Amino acid sequence: MAWRLKCNQAALSDMVEFLENVSFGVAILDGTNGTHEKRLNICQMMRSRGVNVQFIEVDNNNPTFLTEQYKIAVQSMPDYEGMSDYEAEVDYRKRVATYTATFQPMSTSHPVERRWSFLKCDHSRHHFVVHNVRGHLPLKIVNFIMNLRTTTHAFYLSRHGQSEYNLHGRIGGDSGLSEHGINYAKKLAEFSEQRITKDEEGQPVPARLWTSTMRRAIDTTQFISHDKIVTRDIDDPDMTIEWIQMRPRRWCNLDEIYAGMCDGMTYEEIEAVMPGEYQLRQLDKLAYRYPRGESYLDVIARIEPIIIEMERHKEPLLIVGHQGILRIVYAFYMGLSRNEAPYVKIPLNTVIELRPKAFHCSVERHTLYTPVEPMPSDGQDETLPGNASELLPDPPSH
Repeated sequence: MAWRLKCNQAALSDMVEFLENVSFGVAILDGTNGTHEKRLNICQMMRSRGVNVQFIEVDNNNPTFLTEQYKIAVQSMPDYEGMSDYEAEVDYRKRVATYTATFQPMSTSHPVERRWSFLKCDHSRHHFVVHNVRGHLPLKIVNFIMNLRTTTHAFYLSRHGQSEYNLHGRIGGDSGLSEHGINYAKKLAEFSEQRITKDEEGQPVPARLWTSTMRRAIDTTQFISHDKIVTRDIDDPDMTIEWIQMRPRRWCNLDEIYAGMCDGMTYEEIEAVMPGEYQLRQLDKLAYRYPRGESYLDVIARIEPIIIEMERHKEPLLIVGHQGILRIVYAFYMGLSRNEAPYVKIPLNTVIELRPKAFHCSVERHTLYTPVEPMPSDGQDETLPGNASELLPDPPSH
């Protein structure tokens, strides 16, 4: 037990050092902190340095729900790498039993803790206690956690099929699909029918489809079928519901990064006509904002509601969008820094399958369409300049 306390103190010291050196920093201390004494120690250490503290308590007593969560956790937990699922689950249950023996839940009636800010969660009952939580960021954290699902399912990310603008290397616009784009749309419909809307036994499962509001994204989904199926309600298995498969939902949040005065131009034309703007973008692709347009930081801000909705739903989801947007979504789930996000490769004719789990996110790429002759480059895949996360400091959002 002594080494555990030593590790906990080391983590606290690291957190203090981080908060003292990073203006407006947010630190997450991932630990049980299951007794009032431990929580009081954290509060005293943080508040003496002017740091606001928000506790998050996760509690559950539903045996069926817990068994499902144990299985999900041990399959991806680094501690159990190389162990069988059975051995890992036995050990994990012993850990939980040890914590349970000394656990002291947070309470609004506790003479000291009732003055603190905390969120108590029981996702199995969809039951939450929000106590003394104030401020923009603390409430955003509460909103995010309350919308988290406790089961894993797949997200499928796809760029639209090749557009007429892609064919000529132009950015932005609202052009339709090229012949190659139409061919990819047909392949995507086949993939959706065989992989997204069916389980491993070939039985239909409810699935969702989101696109941007732009023509090239909508047209890429034109061949996807929208059959009606009867299924059990996830939250109330005794109830049957009629579900329309892949009913399209269009989000302006998913529209491509707006290039402003550069919309419709090629990068070569931008370099020739606006060499200063071209150079600024090369120096800092993340924070660069097109004249009268957007930056990747702007996109990150408008993608936030999309992430909340992705976390809230429990069905497989296909998102057909644009490279700039899907880069941010991919980076979020893969744990990449903001500086790395603008350089993620989201190729045409490919579906990227993401499966977020407790401790990592698995990824699989499905190339659905390969033309006989190579397609011309659209000029949008740029190489990460060295290690961008080290070359440039992570800029503040704006």
